[in-house]
Amino acid sequence: MAFAVSPAKRRALRALAEGTRPTLAILADVSGCLPATIKALSEHDGWNWTGADGKEVAQRVRAIAGDLLVRVETLGRGALAEGGKVDRTEIDSLVAMIRGLDKIGEIMRPDEAAKENQIRQDEDLAAILERIDRRIVELARAFAAQLVAGERGLDRSATDPKRLGS
Repeated sequence: MAFAVSPAKRRALRALAEGTRPTLAILADVSGCLPATIKALSEHDGWNWTGADGKEVAQRVRAIAGDLLVRVETLGRGALAEGGKVDRTEIDSLVAMIRGLDKIGEIMRPDEAAKENQIRQDEDLAAILERIDRRIVELARAFAAQLVAGERGLDRSATDPKRLGS
């Protein structure tokens, strides 16, 4: 069946129907208007956009993080001035907000968060493999020392890895 709807409009309609956040580009494709026209209309009519793109979220998170940093610095200076006394409630609320921002960042940028988690997991795995490798080398040296000692008829205590400098 042939439809009298352009491929761009069809893609945009499908994206909206499947839950994609409306953007200027998608709305322009659906309406046939220029993105600048859609933007002007939204500003004129005060549209409440249902979502935000990743760059906007990142800017908002950075702004809030900057405000939190100022609060942490102020709290720290105040604590130094008062001989180390800190309001525990304020610290707890700042920590909770910082954790919340971190979680928002992960949710709003799932690909980057997944990549960071993968990198962290890879680093942990590399550390574990390095320890295993060191242990294998240690055991190989001890076994080699035992073989050499056995060929020479030496005392078993001569093959102690600690004495061999491992």
